Amino acid sequence: MLKTPKEIKRDILAKFRSVLDKYDTIPPKWLLNEYWRLLTGQEKDHFNQAVSDLIEKGLIEKVNGRIPTIRITDKGANLIG
Repeated sequence: MLKTPKEIKRDILAKFRSVLDKYDTIPPKWLLNEYWRLLTGQEKDHFNQAVSDLIEKGLIEKVNGRIPTIRITDKGANLIG
């Protein structure tokens, strides 16, 4: 079944919830190897939309580096905490 942007947002926030005790970023290895890789082409578009929506709402931010990743903001941590 095709994941919607809303479901992908829930997946992302759930992953943050599970790692928030130790990290404020989602491990890039999980994001790329265990999540992104399993998405269909249309779901990858939905993923990009979901990430953009979460950034616009101020819940996450992109972190540039060797491997681009996403970090939860204080606002996002308060929402899921």
